[in-house]
Amino acid sequence: MTLRRAAPLLLAALFLLPPPALAVFTAREMDTIDPEPLFDAEYFLDLLGFSYPLDWEWDWQASSTGYRINGASLDKSDLLLDQQAVFSKRLLDKLSFRYDLEHHGDKDLVSLHQWLCFEAGPWAGFSFGLFGEPQFEKEDADIGALVRWSPWKGGSLYSSINAVDFSFNQRNRTTQTYDRRPYTTEQGFTLPAAGGLLKGAVEVDLPLTRAIPDDDRVFGYRRTRALLRFDRPAAQGVLGLAAEYSYEFKRKADSYTPDPANKDESFVRRVHQATLAGQLLAGPKDRIEAGGRFLRRSVEDSYRDAPGSTRRGLRWEAQPYARWRRTLAPWAVSELAAFLSSGELRWDHPYAPGASTYDTIVRAKLGTGIDFVFGRAGRIGLYANLDLRDADRHLWDGGNIRAMFLF
Repeated sequence: MTLRRAAPLLLAALFLLPPPALAVFTAREMDTIDPEPLFDAEYFLDLLGFSYPLDWEWDWQASSTGYRINGASLDKSDLLLDQQAVFSKRLLDKLSFRYDLEHHGDKDLVSLHQWLCFEAGPWAGFSFGLFGEPQFEKEDADIGALVRWSPWKGGSLYSSINAVDFSFNQRNRTTQTYDRRPYTTEQGFTLPAAGGLLKGAVEVDLPLTRAIPDDDRVFGYRRTRALLRFDRPAAQGVLGLAAEYSYEFKRKADSYTPDPANKDESFVRRVHQATLAGQLLAGPKDRIEAGGRFLRRSVEDSYRDAPGSTRRGLRWEAQPYARWRRTLAPWAVSELAAFLSSGELRWDHPYAPGASTYDTIVRAKLGTGIDFVFGRAGRIGLYANLDLRDADRHLWDGGNIRAMFLF
């Protein structure tokens, strides 16, 4: 097939795929330069324990319109919050519209994005889109463009660029300016493979610098994320699989002129995380899910005019887990789960070795709960986490509410 004939087909297939992730820079990144001290010994195991089970995740992936929310108590003052909504509609033969809500909050960062996307095509397999995020304060509005190419059935390649806070220097309410403007680029693919779907993406927040004259401060930031994920939903006689690897690099820095309080700070983080899980349909009523997650986090934080303050952190954890989900009735599904974690946390102070610390991480938690099911359209889950390691002091370790509605 010639490129001229293939272009429209490729563009059409791109419409069937979600838009770029676009977890772009937000001003909340400036609030805390180094958030790592906020993550206690059980924090990352809590994130795993409160995550969606695989059957929830696969149903969400298979739907083009829906809403879901996950709220969980991390401690007396913080709530883990994940909220997503998606709506897509073909307006004309070669014009589609999509709305995405992404609201995420944890101890690392709180972000809220609402993306609107119009995509036209396909022509010879190529489609083209415009997307953006309108805001009441014009300084926070984003606008971008994307192109997709679908050379195979059910898959595609895409590339996008987003001008973040594109009118900030001209229409802001403060004296702040971008000395180097923020842009986010993303390239990715979707490929049917081994009875499932393989997805990959690389997202880059290009380096930016933001001047805050009122504080004699200049903030610098850059970030790179990469993701590779494979999903094959479970079926009778077929083992469901989910495998994912992600990498994040983030650099943030504060520079003050003058700096009498030695507040100049720089922070670098590198995170590797890998997850492998399977799900088996064990009869008409039972689903067994088991797997594990491994993470490695290395960080460095230092103050420019205080050499002794430099510290380097290394944290790794291995987290095996298992879930047993049983259909009690057409309207109810129970869950019993176990989550374990073993690892190390080191803080090295090169200029003050006596201040260096080393801790082992050993945690065990039990999860239990029930889903109330409303046919294929929705479900609401109520869950509890129990801390087995410190059961003598506080067995209760937080509640979790999940809900998902598909339309």
